[in-house]
Amino acid sequence: MADDGTLTWRELWLEASELLGDANEARWICMEAGGLDRIEWASSLEEAVGERAVARVDAMVARRREGEPLQYVIGNWAFRNVELMVDRRVLIPRPETELLAEFAIEAARRFAPTRLVVDLGTGSGAIAL
Repeated sequence: MADDGTLTWRELWLEASELLGDANEARWICMEAGGLDRIEWASSLEEAVGERAVARVDAMVARRREGEPLQYVIGNWAFRNVELMVDRRVLIPRPETELLAEFAIEAARRFAPTRLVVDLGTGSGAIAL
């Protein structure tokens, strides 16, 4: 604990890691709860965590422990070079879908410069993006 009795990000991360049995998932959850990117995360480990962030981490860890996919718990996931919002209404973008997108991009490049591509009812829209 910090000198004032609050948790540091490192301590909260370790607690979440123990509950989840996965330090990487705990890190993703803590980073999301704190609004931190990877660089900020590394430099924030000894900083005190506010009550709201602790409550958010606790809620997210509970959802994950109940079996909800990490991507839905976090609410977003990377696909190629975009960050997509995801929840139970859409499929989680998968690495193999990135391969499909690469194939589609290469196929589209073989056509004239003007082309129309339609992606309807396919969830997050990851492939079209």
